[in-house]
Amino acid sequence: MTALPRKTPAVFYRGGTSKAVFFKAEDVPENIEERDTMLCAVMGSPDPYGRQLDGLGGGISSLSKAMWVKKSTRNDADVDYTFAQVGIRDGVIDLSSNCGNMTSTVGPFAIEEGIFPLPDGPAMVRMFNTNTNKIVHAHFTIQDGRAVSTGDMEIPGVSGTGAPMRLDWMDPAGTAGRGVLPTGKAQETFSAPGFGEFPGSIVDAAAVCVYIPASVFGLTCAESPMAIDAMPEVMAAMEHVRRDAAVRAGMAETPEAAAQAAPRVALIAPPVPYKTLAGTEIRADEYNIAVRVASMENIHRAVQVTGAMSISAGLVVEGTLLNEMAVDLDTSEDLKIGNPSGVLRTRADARKNPDGSWNLVSTTAYRTFRRIMDGYVYHP
Repeated sequence: MTALPRKTPAVFYRGGTSKAVFFKAEDVPENIEERDTMLCAVMGSPDPYGRQLDGLGGGISSLSKAMWVKKSTRNDADVDYTFAQVGIRDGVIDLSSNCGNMTSTVGPFAIEEGIFPLPDGPAMVRMFNTNTNKIVHAHFTIQDGRAVSTGDMEIPGVSGTGAPMRLDWMDPAGTAGRGVLPTGKAQETFSAPGFGEFPGSIVDAAAVCVYIPASVFGLTCAESPMAIDAMPEVMAAMEHVRRDAAVRAGMAETPEAAAQAAPRVALIAPPVPYKTLAGTEIRADEYNIAVRVASMENIHRAVQVTGAMSISAGLVVEGTLLNEMAVDLDTSEDLKIGNPSGVLRTRADARKNPDGSWNLVSTTAYRTFRRIMDGYVYHP
């Protein structure tokens, strides 16, 4: 007799430029094999067609995510949350990094699901991310027991407007345990088959990312994600550098052992005029640096928030490739990151120590969010 599928309470959210299925931690199996089987079935992975038609995934990395949340026992946090990146074609469950976009919905989920109830008015939820062992403070408004999601804030990559969600990453450096510059150097020398040697910087703030000049591949970062995705030699070279950086940052013993989601790799370039994915013209004087970040071997359509926190740190830490390449940079003001969906504004507070090392106090980003649906999701 064929067993009926199980059903698990779940909420589907958009957070920033991503979407994810949310669960209470108590509803996610503790057994890793059972958990991974459940998450794959929920998202529709593995799917050799790359569309995740049999689940809630959307066929690209930013739409193939899951989170689970519980009340924290820590003195510095109200809730704990875990992020899972679900492989689309291979079904690999990657817990090696956090998702900054979906972090914007952890506080609202905790409030609305009764995990950490708060009264109406301005709210602040302290969140501990189990993937990176970092604390994030979420600032938003509660009305009638629910997080207010309607407002007039626009963010690149999302149509329409929403209520602002301020996310402060506290002491965000060192998710890999080696500080904001995991190798101790602001710049490294990398190489990739067919492209020789070139400089790069590995920065760790909310997430580890390695940055290399787009000019190495004859690019300017005005190119669309789809155009870069269609350059197999470039994508292969970026993956080669990413895996090399994983070893240098102490995240893997060998390049082959590097996780899929961490570290990330990004192309950077000085500002040039370009068109966003929505067709909006962006002038070169509207931003400080151009970035094209790869996520799960595809160029991200916007920029991940954790990636933006790493970029922000790299912009304010002297000597990095980002810091040297940026134009009209004022580290006391908003940092403006040009990406395929527009210009993202962030902030970073960093201080140089007498020994030349850097202390990254905090990084800040704004997102919007929306609860899309709730109910039950069915799975084996």
